[in-house]
Amino acid sequence: MMVFLEELMAFLGRFHPILVHLPIGILLIAFVMAFLERFTKENPYLPAIRLSLLLGSMAAVFAALSGFLLSRNGGYEIDVLNYHQWLGIAVAVCSLLLYFLYRKKSAALQWSKKIVWFRFWLFLILVILLGVTGHYGGTLTHGKGYFLEAMPQAMKKTFGVEESSDELLIVENVQEAAVYDGIIQPILKQRCQSCHGDRKQEGGLALQTKENLLKGGENGKVLKGNNSKESELYARLILPEGHKKRMPPKGRTPISVDQIKLIAWWIDQGASFDKRVSQLTQTKEIAAILKKLETGEQEASQVLYADFPKAPDLPKDKVDAWQAKGIKIIPVAKENNLVLVNAINYPQFNDKDLQELLTIKENIVQLKLGHTAITDQAFSTIKSMPAISRLHLEHTKVSDGGLSQLKSLQKLTYLNLVGTKVTAKGLANLKDIPNLKNVYIYQTDDRDSMALKALHGKVRIDTGNYRLPFIATDTIRF
Repeated sequence: MMVFLEELMAFLGRFHPILVHLPIGILLIAFVMAFLERFTKENPYLPAIRLSLLLGSMAAVFAALSGFLLSRNGGYEIDVLNYHQWLGIAVAVCSLLLYFLYRKKSAALQWSKKIVWFRFWLFLILVILLGVTGHYGGTLTHGKGYFLEAMPQAMKKTFGVEESSDELLIVENVQEAAVYDGIIQPILKQRCQSCHGDRKQEGGLALQTKENLLKGGENGKVLKGNNSKESELYARLILPEGHKKRMPPKGRTPISVDQIKLIAWWIDQGASFDKRVSQLTQTKEIAAILKKLETGEQEASQVLYADFPKAPDLPKDKVDAWQAKGIKIIPVAKENNLVLVNAINYPQFNDKDLQELLTIKENIVQLKLGHTAITDQAFSTIKSMPAISRLHLEHTKVSDGGLSQLKSLQKLTYLNLVGTKVTAKGLANLKDIPNLKNVYIYQTDDRDSMALKALHGKVRIDTGNYRLPFIATDTIRF
């Protein structure tokens, strides 16, 4: 019987995400009517306010109860959970009190008449509580910084919100460093623990300690010593860009190729938690990557773009205007004034918007236009941006029409055409791009083998349709 009750409470707790939105909507409508009531003498909204408060307070109570049941499953940062929980209880209590204050007064409740004047201000407090409670709820679900990281640049400057930045991993005397504590754990902390750490554990998986890493998540263990291909920790990192199971997920800072190789190497060498680097077998490639850790070259954009000529200073007024629209202008090599332009938060971005970026055409080394409204006309603009090395055009309306114009991009190494109307005819034009190394074309209209042969040996063509090894703990076969 006790087992059944435990299972039932866990089941009822899963209704919290559904129930939690009901009191928010109902109580906000009631507040709007209470506000309008202050400007009328006949109080036409009073019956509706009473009904809304009755329904809203009941919904708040059920939301609080289901939230408590859900919290019993664990996997949440304790401090944030406590704030969210007690604020949710405060919302339920305030809404119940307001319902009684807005009821018709009987002789037995004469005391409530003395504080009726206060009820609107209590209502205002309730709305504030709803907002703060929702903020902590969002933090529990999406992690700290979820709201601030998407804030427009102009607002960040106004309110003094600092941009988060990744610390460069530098290891002195790398061969004597502890592999896990000195290299692997810092990588996991930097790239994975925003979703799988102290404050948040998606899928029940936490990666901040050895014990949690070995324990795994809701679907079982994520490490299999001496076999990176059957370790889910590694398998999720090598899924193609855009795959819903890829880690880190879309919108997060991606993990670098070198970091993925180091994780695979560590797992294949037994996933040791106490050995030093020198105690593990190293290929020439791994030794070279480890050597970079001593100088910080592994992630330094200044090194990646060292051979790029210095670009002109960025026009601050224009950059601020673009940032206000949601077009991210992110420095990647400050010494050279080189930037990454990302329109992910501005899906209306079109060919005209792209033309405006010609003002900084010599500064742009990475251009992310995926999921925007650009068309083939964009190619005539992009060809005039000589410094571009990485170009994202996934899930746009581009087709074969202008691919041939990209041959002028001497520094282009990466091209993403996933989910476009590009065909074999257009792909054949890519052989004329001198430094192109990686092209992603899965989910396109045509992946004709002739086009692949034309590029064979020169460019790595990623056509998707991966078949990852099936792990015993998997619930889905990819």
